[in-house]
Order: sequence, then C-alpha cells, then structure tokens
Amino acid sequence: MRIKFNINGLIGKRGVALVLAIVSATTLSGCGKKSDCDISSSHLHKYVNTEGYIRYIDKEYLKYEGYEWTSDYVEATKEEVETRELMDKKDLLRIDENLETIQNKQQANSDFLEYRYSYIFLQPIPHMFSTGKTTYTMFTYMPINHYSWTSDSEHSNLTGEKRLCHYRYRAYKIEKDENGKEVLIPSDYVDDITKVMDEYPYIKKEYYKIFNAELNCEADYEDGPEEELSDEEREKRESNIDPSYNNSSSYDKGMKLTLTK
Repeated sequence: MRIKFNINGLIGKRGVALVLAIVSATTLSGCGKKSDCDISSSHLHKYVNTEGYIRYIDKEYLKYEGYEWTSDYVEATKEEVETRELMDKKDLLRIDENLETIQNKQQANSDFLEYRYSYIFLQPIPHMFSTGKTTYTMFTYMPINHYSWTSDSEHSNLTGEKRLCHYRYRAYKIEKDENGKEVLIPSDYVDDITKVMDEYPYIKKEYYKIFNAELNCEADYEDGPEEELSDEEREKRESNIDPSYNNSSSYDKGMKLTLTK
C-alpha cells in the first residue's frame, strides 16, 4: 500500500511540523516497504519472528506484525490462501510448522516455586471541593494490606506460604457454526500440546499459562505485584495519608501519618 501526500497542501493548512511527523511515522512503521519478489504464481512467503515462530502469509511486506519476510515460499492453492488469511485474521500459528520451537519452549517451562508476600498499598481517596465555579480534586491515601506471589525466596514480607507452579498449554481448531461462520474451538489445557495437535492444529501467540499444580487451576496473583514508585512519588503519597487512618489495624509500620493541605 502506497501512501501519497500533497505536501504543499499540508504545509499550507497544517504547517511543516505536522508534515514531518506524518513522514516520520510512516517511515518508522515500515508500511509499504515490500520485497522485490517476482514470483508470478500464487504462493505464500515464510515469515519469522525473533522467537523463532514462523507463519506463511500471502503478503510481500518486509515486516509484518512482528514477523520478517524471507525468500522461502510455498506454492499455494486458492483454498490454502484463504485458510492462511483466516489464520492471519485470528492470529493463529500452525503447530506442525513450529513444532521444534514449541517443544523447546515446553522443555524450558519447568515447574517452579512461588512464595506469597504482603505489602502496603496506598489506596487513593478523592476529595472534591469547589471555589466559585471551579471544582478541584485532592487525593489522600489509605494504607491497605495487599498480597501477591513471587519466585524470589528472599523477598521481603513473606507470609510463609508457597506453591508449586506448572505450565499448561492450549491449542485451537477451526469449525463452522450453524450460520456457516468460522469459529475457534479451544482444547482443554494440557501438559503437552503435541498430544492434541492432530485434533487442534493451531496455537495463538499466548498459548500457555501458569497453573497452581496442587489446585489444578490457573495461578491467582491476588492483588498483583507491588507498584513501582519513585522515591519522590512514594514520599508524596505517604505525606498525604489521611490522619483518620492513624489507628488503622491494616497498617502496622509505625509511620507518622499526616495530611498535607
């Protein structure tokens, strides 16, 4: 796809800065940059990403959605081209074309331990006030105990709880519904995706999740990891803790709590 601009018109209406921004964005995106492929028959080129996953696409762009064009190609029928277009639309990869990469990933994804820890989250509390026609919002903060999980056995504030984490994998197949529309049907999560690839021949970009091995369910990270704050931002929030929470049982760090106006 080629993008044409009326440069003089854009300069006259919007100025040089806008024109430079448009040209710069277009150049960086790589849109329109195609290979010099001169193959006249219907074919699909092999595209590869940095993780080693491959897909065959009916395009000639040098870069396409994180994948790079290669000169390797396969002849393709009309039906095959249509199937690949559907795969592209639904962000699917064929397992058999990526088998070695998938097996290497499964081998690398070994079980591991995670440890539960607590941390203080400063919950923002908005306070609205008005002067004349102008309304302002000021935030104070309420300290709350939050919890999450880490693979760092030396993490601070560990609760003593731990769990074994295990990777499980999901594949997909394409079927037509009662209206003739192609829909994705997922497999159950399995320990080895090659065991279901005959019935479910596709994967998505994210095809595995971490499970709690003991409970056999997806690992829950509760409140999520502690937010990364700069020293300046943390000091600002801590200096704006609402004094009504001075005696809060959820906060036991012994901090002097004050309200900055």
